[in-house]
Order: sequence, then structure tokens, then C-alpha cells
Amino acid sequence: MTSVVVVPSPVPETSTSCTEEEHSTSAAYTPAPVPSTSEMPVVPSSAYVPAVPMPSPSSSEKPVVPSSAYVPVAPSSSPAAYVPAKPSSSKEAVSSYYAAPPASSSKAAPKPKPSKPSTPSYGGSGTWNKPNGKKWAITYTPYTKGGDCKSEMEVKTDVGKIADLGYVAIRVYSTDCGVFENVVPATQEHGMQVIYGIFLDAATAPNSQGANEQLQDIIDNAPKDTVSMLIVGNEYISGHGGDAASLASYVSAVKTKWLAAGFTAPITTTETVAAWEQYGSALCDVIDIFAAQVQPFFDGGKSASQAGDFAYEQLEQAAKVCPEAAAKGKFISEIGWPAGGDANNAAIPGKAEQKKAMQSIIEKVGDHACIFSYQDDSWKAPGAYNVEQYFGCADNL
Repeated sequence: MTSVVVVPSPVPETSTSCTEEEHSTSAAYTPAPVPSTSEMPVVPSSAYVPAVPMPSPSSSEKPVVPSSAYVPVAPSSSPAAYVPAKPSSSKEAVSSYYAAPPASSSKAAPKPKPSKPSTPSYGGSGTWNKPNGKKWAITYTPYTKGGDCKSEMEVKTDVGKIADLGYVAIRVYSTDCGVFENVVPATQEHGMQVIYGIFLDAATAPNSQGANEQLQDIIDNAPKDTVSMLIVGNEYISGHGGDAASLASYVSAVKTKWLAAGFTAPITTTETVAAWEQYGSALCDVIDIFAAQVQPFFDGGKSASQAGDFAYEQLEQAAKVCPEAAAKGKFISEIGWPAGGDANNAAIPGKAEQKKAMQSIIEKVGDHACIFSYQDDSWKAPGAYNVEQYFGCADNL
């Protein structure tokens, strides 16, 4: 949650840290026709656009306060110098990128070639992404309410609580704010895995200095046996105006360096369902597994108790775009429900509603969904429906 295991890298202001962008004005939600089949109906994805924290190399420097309005800009032609910044509101506004196409419009990528027998499976088998019953991961950003980096002890306490809740992985969005100094050591104490992220936007474009510094930081510091997966870009296309071709090229380059450094954990990127259906065919050949962002609240047509069914339908719909990658593992990289803010038609925020939503989500997709997020992000701008600051759900898990 453009606003969210963590972290930060600043959580997209959706997050985002198992967390964590500002966008254009949200588009009205238009229900899509349901295809006549015997399968569970597919619901169009919401207009949700999370914000992602601007990553910075591992450090304890104070993140930069996000700007109040985000205007998508195509990545600059020449790589910009990497400047750490605090993530902008992940869901400040729902952009047209998130208008869900009709369910029947899902287009499968070219028929995949049969996988070789030796091709690994990353979906809950072996050492990768194995859930603890119905619980798997949660996003986490090591920020205080004021937006400063948390201390080593504060992070250690947070990670301990996450472990006590039964989660076995934490998603972080970049390598800033002490990820390797504080977050990773704390996860190791509890035998947890980390979902690492390389933050991309117009300034920190694919193959830019900032992006490559994040990659090198992870290669140099991440314990190989505790890497859950590497997510290259968080809604880079739908939330930051990036193009699929440059993203695909960079994911491929990252994979080459990743394997050369001795890492074997899967690499992917993550987008909204609508973005996957429109641009996904260009990405299918370079990702190892499939990951999508699903935020039921921003759909506006679903109540809290329907969040789990909606999430299941949306992931199944999106995964059809890249069947070969999805066969190795399909995940929801962000999903949550706000405990405060304004209603979005049938979607009502609130503590009681959040509890219902989380129960529904965990029951339906919990074993392959990254919950957004561990704590409220008070430092964010209110965002669309004034809910960005209230996705913290540790008390309702």
C-alpha cells in the first residue's frame, strides 16, 4: 500500500513494508461482465495504486517526506543519481492504470514451452515461501510515526511480534533505513525469510545508479539461505509510468547478476491485475514466479467480508497472463484493509471491518498472500478516501 516481509524501503504509500505512491485522480469503478463458465466468477481489479517508498542504500538516514501529489512520469532516458527519499503515499489517488478490464479480456501470453523436469517450484515447497498454515508474509517498514528510522531495539521488538503472530516472512521494499543492520538480523533470530525489493520509479529507473546500488546492496548483504524472493519494482508500470519493455530488460539483467552471485531464490516483479492484463505478456518470459497487488478496499464494490473471495478471484484472473510462471508459484504481494478513513461505496473502513476482512483474506488466500501492513504509517499523506495511514493490522491478525 501507491501505500504493504518489511519494509522499508519506504512502503509504497499504499505501502508497499510481509509493507510499503502518489497517483492521479481515481477513476470510477465499472463492474466488468463475468464470463460464463463453471469456475468461480472473476472480479475486476480495483483502481488501487500503491505508493512505494523511495529506497536508499542500507543506512539509518532519515527518509525524505513524500510530496503531496504524484504525477506519473516516464522514466528518464539517462539514469539519475540515486537519492534516498521517503516513500510517497502509496494510494494517495487511484489512477486510470487501475481500471480493471472485463474478466473475459484476460489474455494469456504465448503458449509456454513445457518446463524442464529440473525447473524448481517456488510456491510453498522446498525452502522457498513455505507458509505456516494459513499465514505466510507481512510487509514491514522500519519507520517511526514521525517518519524517522526505528532503532535496533524497536525493530527487534516489532519482528518478534510478527513472529509471534505466526508469520514466517517479511517483505521490505528497498534497502534503506537499516534493513541489513537491523531488520535482517532480527528475522534471523526467528528463522524467518525476507522478501527483498528493488524500488523503481521515474528517477530510479531500471538500470539506473540507484537501482543497481540496491541490487548490489542485496547481493553483498542478504544471507542466501533466508531469501524468499526478489521483487524488482513495485507497480513500476501502473504506479510510476514505467514501460514494460525496459522493466523486462532490467529484470533479465538482474537475474543474470543474481545467479552469478550464487543466489537461487526466485525473481519477479509485481503489478495490479489491470496492468498485468495489459502489459504482462512482455514480462512473462523473465519472471520466475507470479506476483500481483490486490487491494479489495479500492474496488469499492466489495464489503470487508467479501475481501477474501475477491482476492482469490483477482489472483486467478491475473495469473492466466503468465501461466508458466504461475505454475511455479503465484502470490499476492500486497493485500489489506484500512481501519480508518472514509467509505468507498460498499467498502467501509474501521477496526471491526478490518478484522472481518483480514479473517476472510487469511482464510481464502493467507498461505500465499503478503499482508499489508504490520503497523499504521502515520507519516504518510491521507491519500484516497483518507485511508493511507490506517492499514496497520497487527491487532487484527
